[in-house]
Amino acid sequence: MDGSPLPITAQRDRMTRLWPNFRFGHLGRSGEGGRWVGEVRPQFTRFLIELKYTLFNMPQVRVLRPALVRLPANSEGALPHVYPPADDPVLCLFDPNAKEWDAGMYLAETTIPWSFDWLACYELWLMTGRWTGGGRHGSLIPSVESLP
Repeated sequence: MDGSPLPITAQRDRMTRLWPNFRFGHLGRSGEGGRWVGEVRPQFTRFLIELKYTLFNMPQVRVLRPALVRLPANSEGALPHVYPPADDPVLCLFDPNAKEWDAGMYLAETTIPWSFDWLACYELWLMTGRWTGGGRHGSLIPSVESLP
């Protein structure tokens, strides 16, 4: 992809086609943002997730329910591969510095499948205490404009 931002209408239409169980709502008055909420089941647990996206920002995925469990004594952190705030973490799904995602990609083909993968790794982490998803973790959610 060339990184040219796809309009929210294109993102909405692709998401509706590939993930029809996700509900859509506009974010902001300008129509440059969207919010999708839907249920997924990567392995054993059903999760209700929320995807928020506005043009020129990274997509943000949160788990609405069940609440994510923390393992305070875990060597990889109480809840690895999330961005702050601790009480409302955003899933760390890709490395923005490695340009693994850009605004020319469809959320339905990247962010939602990556959310499934993150949640599968999370379920395994709860069982074993080891994060098997790989990756690197940063501390802040960057905007597309701030990337190199």
